Amino acid sequence: MESNLLDQEMLERLLAYVNGELEEEERLAVERWMKDKPENKEAYSNLEKDYLFIRCAEKEQKVNVDMRRLILLTRMRQARNRKICLQMAASIIILITTCVVCWFVAPFSDKNRISKDDRLAQSIISPVKLILSTGKEVDLTRKENIQEQDGSIVTIDDKTLVYEQPLSVEEKPIYNKIVVPRGGEFFVELSDGTKVWLNAESELEYPVNFIAGERNVKLKGEAYFSVKRDSSRPFFVVSGDYRLRVYGTEFNLNTYHQECIQVVLVNGVVGFKANSFASEKRLKPNQLGEVNQITGEVKIKDVDVYPYIAWKNQCCVFVNERLESIMEKIERWYDVDVFFQNDSLKDIRFYGNIQRYSNIQELLFFLEKTSSIRFKVKDRTIVISEE
Repeated sequence: MESNLLDQEMLERLLAYVNGELEEEERLAVERWMKDKPENKEAYSNLEKDYLFIRCAEKEQKVNVDMRRLILLTRMRQARNRKICLQMAASIIILITTCVVCWFVAPFSDKNRISKDDRLAQSIISPVKLILSTGKEVDLTRKENIQEQDGSIVTIDDKTLVYEQPLSVEEKPIYNKIVVPRGGEFFVELSDGTKVWLNAESELEYPVNFIAGERNVKLKGEAYFSVKRDSSRPFFVVSGDYRLRVYGTEFNLNTYHQECIQVVLVNGVVGFKANSFASEKRLKPNQLGEVNQITGEVKIKDVDVYPYIAWKNQCCVFVNERLESIMEKIERWYDVDVFFQNDSLKDIRFYGNIQRYSNIQELLFFLEKTSSIRFKVKDRTIVISEE
C-alpha cells in the first residue's frame, strides 16, 4: 500500500508518529498496524522518507507547521507513485524556501539509530598548530601570548588567533603558518585586520606583518576571508599557480581540488587567474568562479552563496549535491574514511541542512531514510552500499 492510498485519518496519525506527537497508547497502536501487514510497513517507510525530505526552513525564518502539514498531506494524496511523490517534495522545497533546505528531525529512538555495533570509534584529532618563523610548532588549543622575532604579539584564545602589530615593522617580512587537521577549524585575525576562517584540513601561510606593497597569503584547503580594505596594499591569495586579487571584500575560496578551485563572492570585487599566463576574470557579488588548474578552463555563474559559506556557521547545506561530494566533506569534518561498494552510488543527489557538529549517526540515519543507500561503520571507516 503506497502512502497516497492511505486515508486522511491514517496519514495524520502516521505524520504525528514520525514527528513524535503521539501518546504512548496511540504510538503502540501505530506500531501494531505496521507489523500487521508488509504493505503497511512499506507505506509508513515511504511516508517517513517523504516527511524527512520535505522539512524546509530559511536560516532565520521558520515555516508555519500547520501550513507545511497541509501542503504535505495534499501533495501526498495526489501523488500516484513514489517517484511523483519525491518530485512533489522537491517542488514544495522550492515553494517554501528560496535557498536553504533542511529536514524534519524525527524522534531518533534507539530502534531508528545506527546500531551500537556500527558507531564510529573515538577519534583522537590532532590539535590545530601554529608554525612560527623559527620553525617552532605551537599547540593552538592552549591559551597563551607569544612574541615573534619582529616584536609582534600573537594572542591565542579559544580557536582564535589575533596579531598585534609592533610600533616599527621590519622591511623583510617573517611568516607564520596555521595547519588545521581533519575534524578541526580555526579563526585568525591578521595584523592588517583581515579576518580568516579556516575549514578542516586546511593551511594558511602569511606574513606576521604586512610591509609596503602587496599583501600575499598562501592557502591550501578552504577559507572564508573578510579582507580589510587598503588601496595602497592590494591583497592576494595564492594556491599553486592560482592567484586571486581582492579589492576589499568578503569571499569563500575552496582549493581542495586542483581540477575545481572555487571562489564565491559575498560582496565587493575579486579577480582571479588560473595561472600566470591567464587573463584576470572578475566576479560580482553572488557569483561563483570555477577554475580547472590542469586545463585552465574557467566558468562563472550566478549562485546562491549560502550553501558555499554555510560551513563557516557550522552548517552543512546540500542543494542537489552528489553523495560523493557530501561524503568528502564528512571525511574532513568527522575525520573518517569512506568507501563506496558501487561507484554509481556516488551520483545520488540530496537536499539537506544540518549542524556540522550534530551526531554523525543522525546524519547517516537521514541519508539512509531518504534514499536506498545503507551505511556500515567499522572503526573509523564508513562503507556505503545499496539496499
